[in-house]
Amino acid sequence: MPIDWNFDDFPEAEVETPKLVTRDIIGGEIMRDTQEKGGFVYDGHSLNDVYREIDKTKNLLINAGAKKGDLVTIGIMVVDITHIGAIFACAELGLKVFILDSPATLESLPFTKLALHGPSDFHIYNSQEPTEHIYNGLHDEMMKRYGGVGIDVLEGDDTTYRTGEEVYPSDPFIVSSTSGTTGPSKPVLFSHEETMTLSERNAKVFEFKTKSKVIHSRNLHHVSAMLTHLLPALMYGYCHSSFAIGHDGSYLDTQDYRDGVADMHKETPSHIMIPNKKELHNFLSMIDSPFKHTAVEPKHECVMNINMCGFAMDEEFVQIARDYNVCFMSHYGSIDTAIPLLVNRVDKNSVIVDNSLGVLPDDYYKTTLENGRMKVEHPLWDEPRYLEDDLEYVDGLYIIHPKKRNDIEIPEGFDISPFFIDTKINYEQLRGHLKIIEKKG
Repeated sequence: MPIDWNFDDFPEAEVETPKLVTRDIIGGEIMRDTQEKGGFVYDGHSLNDVYREIDKTKNLLINAGAKKGDLVTIGIMVVDITHIGAIFACAELGLKVFILDSPATLESLPFTKLALHGPSDFHIYNSQEPTEHIYNGLHDEMMKRYGGVGIDVLEGDDTTYRTGEEVYPSDPFIVSSTSGTTGPSKPVLFSHEETMTLSERNAKVFEFKTKSKVIHSRNLHHVSAMLTHLLPALMYGYCHSSFAIGHDGSYLDTQDYRDGVADMHKETPSHIMIPNKKELHNFLSMIDSPFKHTAVEPKHECVMNINMCGFAMDEEFVQIARDYNVCFMSHYGSIDTAIPLLVNRVDKNSVIVDNSLGVLPDDYYKTTLENGRMKVEHPLWDEPRYLEDDLEYVDGLYIIHPKKRNDIEIPEGFDISPFFIDTKINYEQLRGHLKIIEKKG
C-alpha cells in the first residue's frame, strides 16, 4: 500500500505520561480531538480503525478463555494495524506479551526464549499473512510446539465491547529474557508503569514529534523495537506506516519490498528502525539519490533518523549519512539493565571515536562506573543492576573494550550465521544446537 503522508498542521501533542498501557496513550488528547480532520493515519487507517482492531482481539481473547496474567505471543510478523490491535488488546486485559526470539535451526527450537520461558497460553496470528516460509518454516513450528491456543485476528468482531479484570500499574506487561551470553537465559519483566515511563523517556531521546512520519519495520522479536520505537512513536506521531525488514535478506527479491523502498524514497519518513549493517546495505542498495527534505523539522542536518542498536559506529556511517542525507542513533544497553543506556548520534559532520558507544542521553538512570563495570539504578527497581561489558569513560564518551563473551567451542567449519540476531549471537540457541548435534554423533 502506498504511504499516505498527507495531514493537517496540528500543534504538538501534549502528553502526560500515564501509568497504564491502553489505547488512550495513542497520540494524546489533541489527536482524538482532531479525528474529523484526519489527524491520525496508520497504513491509511484512522484511529477509530485501530480501536476496532483492539476490541475485536479483546473479544477473541475473552471468548477463548484468556484471563489476567496469561502469557500471550504475538505471531503477526508485520507491524500492521492487526499487530497494533493485538498489543493493546493484551495490555487492556492485563495479559503478558511475550517477546520472541528468531529460531535459528530445528535443533535449537527447544532453546528458544518461548521454549525456555514459556510456553505461552495463547498466540495471536493473522491467517492472511503467510508465515510458512519464515525462518524456513521454523516460526510456525515454534508456535505449534510452544505457542498455546491459536487466535486468528481475522475471526474477531467488535459488535460488543468486553472488559476483563482491572489492571494496575505494577502488573507485568512485557516478558522478555536475556540472550544467554554470560550465563543461562533468565526472564525479565516490565510492568505497565515501567513500560510507560520508558516509552515517554524514549520519545524524547529518539525525537518523536507530532509531525513525525514513522515507518514501523521491526516486529516484537526485540523489546527495544517496542520501547524505543513503536510505543514512543504512537504516543506522539500522527503518521505511521508498516514495512517489514527482517534480518536475513530473504525478502529482497519481492516486488512489495522494492515498491516499499521506492515509496519511502518518494515521501521521506522521519524515523525508521533498521536492525543491523547488513540490512542497512540491503535497504540502501535500492536508493540512488539522497533522501529529500520533508515537512519535519530536520535535526542534526539530516532528514531521516535511523534507529540501530547495540554497537559502536564507524566512519562508514558518516559517509552513508553524507551520501543519503540520513543520521543514525545507535543505542546500547541490555534487556536486564537499560533500554537504552547509551546513545551514539552520528550524522554527516560527526567525528568518529573508535569503540565509542556515545553518551548518557539523560538522567533517567543513575549510573556508576567502577573498574569498567557499570552499575545502573532506577527508582522502579528493587536493587541495582549491572552491565557485564568492559566500559571506560573518556572525554565525555563511553568506550567499550571488546572481550571474549563466551567460552563455547565452535567446531571448525561450523556456520554460525543463523545464530546472529541483529548485532549479537543467540548463545542459548547456539549452545543447545551444538549439544543436540553432539548427541546425534
